[in-house]
Amino acid sequence: MSARTDVLLWAQRVVARKAAAPYMILEIAAGAGLDVAQEAFRKIARMAHPDLHRTVLSADELELVTTAYARAAAAYQEIRSQRAPTTRMQVMPDAPEAVPEATPGPRGDGRAPVVAGDLPVNPAQAMTSKALLYYRKAEIALRRGDLTGALLQLKMAIASDPQSQLLRSALVEVQSEAKRR
Repeated sequence: MSARTDVLLWAQRVVARKAAAPYMILEIAAGAGLDVAQEAFRKIARMAHPDLHRTVLSADELELVTTAYARAAAAYQEIRSQRAPTTRMQVMPDAPEAVPEATPGPRGDGRAPVVAGDLPVNPAQAMTSKALLYYRKAEIALRRGDLTGALLQLKMAIASDPQSQLLRSALVEVQSEAKRR
């Protein structure tokens, strides 16, 4: 028999087994392990994957093979999901919380000392999430060359976070660029 005939006979067998158990579709023993199921599915894939037969089969035959292959893939997936061991996450031991260090002594202006944990790591952390959203939109507008759009977005960012010096300096830069044009 030719490969074409083998594939079509296999597809007819699989399609005829409408309510068959997954092991029957993969043509393996009922209690077979995951390795056996994987090997059976790989054998089916090498023999009957629809992409291998697109040029040889008619449209109806290709539809039959595709349907059968889909059922085989679903059967393999069902066996995998039933028998695959679940991975359990290990419980992480509680780490003692790091105490942020304070700069020694009071400040000259009478305010509390600066805590190292309060300092932002980068400028994006120096603003609220809503202000950051507007800031990113302003960056996109600048990349497009839309200075008025960038000005609007920066003003909205400042309205969202009036304390941000980064936003104010960015606004000044964009305003000076807009005046030059």
